[in-house]
Amino acid sequence: MPTILSRVIGLVFRVAALVIGVLITVGLLLLGVLLMAALVVWALLRGKRPQIRSFRVDPRRPFGGFTRRAPAGEVVDVEVREVRAAPPRLDA
Repeated sequence: MPTILSRVIGLVFRVAALVIGVLITVGLLLLGVLLMAALVVWALLRGKRPQIRSFRVDPRRPFGGFTRRAPAGEVVDVEVREVRAAPPRLDA
């Protein structure tokens, strides 16, 4: 049966591990925010507007199916052709 001292030491180690984990998580989050802010400032100093990319999620595709939207002014030309009746299928 564990003694009171071993329980207290175990509790102290668990609390210390939790605090260290929270500090590492907050530190990495802060590092990411600072890096993003530095990249935005760098882009503005060079006279370029920061690019914001938008993504759509299609729930019918597996794993969310992330697809990029085409820019509003972009036009894609296609060759139009008539589609006649499909050939008969073997499994029908």
